This record gives sequence, structure tokens and C-alpha cells, in this order.
Amino acid sequence: MTEYHKIETLYERDEKSFRLKPELILKNPVYGAVREWVWTEKVDGTNIRAIWSPTAEIPLTFGGKTDNAQIHADLVRWLYENITPEKMRSVFPESSVVLYGEGYGAGIQKGGGLLSPTKRFILFDVFVIDTVNTRLGGWWLSDANMRDVAAKLGLDAVPLIGTMTLYEAAVKVRHGFKSALNGGLADAEGMVGRPLEALYDKRGSRLIVKLKTKDF
Repeated sequence: MTEYHKIETLYERDEKSFRLKPELILKNPVYGAVREWVWTEKVDGTNIRAIWSPTAEIPLTFGGKTDNAQIHADLVRWLYENITPEKMRSVFPESSVVLYGEGYGAGIQKGGGLLSPTKRFILFDVFVIDTVNTRLGGWWLSDANMRDVAAKLGLDAVPLIGTMTLYEAAVKVRHGFKSALNGGLADAEGMVGRPLEALYDKRGSRLIVKLKTKDF
């Protein structure tokens, strides 16, 4: 199972309006134990997985948000042309990994052409599969290491916004800001935050959150 886990909204929503409650109550109190978070731009698109298993008969496969999800033909072509077995083997000669990214651009989401005139992929997470030495089946790379992988594979990574507290992030997203993609023609959808290194709550859920401007 390599489907990407759900990213929780940081704060509780009002049951009637579905917007965040004005008092901004954390959905999970443990979020407050982490002072500073690394925030990246949340790119509006469709979830894409590149699954690399170097010893498999077919070492590289692609998938959408779920195993049954359909991927736009133009995006499929882009993936096969830009994420190749040769590139993956040069960076991960022995390790099995999953690259998680967003397929975005014209024709994928409403207004996608403002982010890119063509369909393309941008990386936001990397999971290294290891079922022998870890209890969680592997580990997530830090943001810095994810960007290093992107550079080695010749891929774009989601724009890095910076390190800030939950409150500072909420203020920025509430006011809205321009996307760092394609010259800032589009408003950014929001931000995704995570600790400097992967942390988990008592249920084993990864601490990673999202904030969307439209939720305020």
C-alpha cells in the first residue's frame, strides 16, 4: 500500500459553515508541542505517486491518489519522459522508494493554467521503504533531503515558504498570498506544514498539517 496518507486540517471546522472556527482550536493538541514547523506551498492539482522497486520485474510504476485513479494522458507522458528507471537507479540503486508529488497545470484543476500552461509534476514528499529495520515500514525524508532528491532527479520541488509557528502560518494563509509558481499569476491554495524531522502522535499518525485560505 503506497497511497498517500491524509493531511489533516490544522484547526477544527464549524459543522455548519465548514470553515475554521474563529477561535482556531487545534484538531490534535499534540500539534502545539512543536514550536516551529517547515511550511511549503500547497499546490492545487492531483496526487501522483512514482513507485520505485529496483529488484522488481517492472521497477518503476506510476499511480494516482488511489490505485484506481485515472491520470491525464499528457501527464502520464510527462512522467515517463522525466522520471525514468535510469534516473531512479542513479539515485536509489538499492533502495525502494515512493516519490509523492502533485500533477498540476492547464486542464487538471480549475485555473490550473495559471500555475503552468502544460501538465507537469512537482515533488513534495519521499518515503524510503524498509520493512526490515523499521516498525513503520520505512521513513520519510526531511524537507531538505526531499529537495536534494528532486535536484538529483531533475525535478521541481514544491516552493519552500519557510519555518514559522502555527500562529504565524495561520496569519499568512488567512490573508492569502501569491503562488511562487509561474511568476505568481495565481493565488496560492494554502500551505502544508511539518516538523523539521518526521514525528508521530500516540496513534502512530504522522504530524503533518494543511491550511487553506478558503477555509478562513
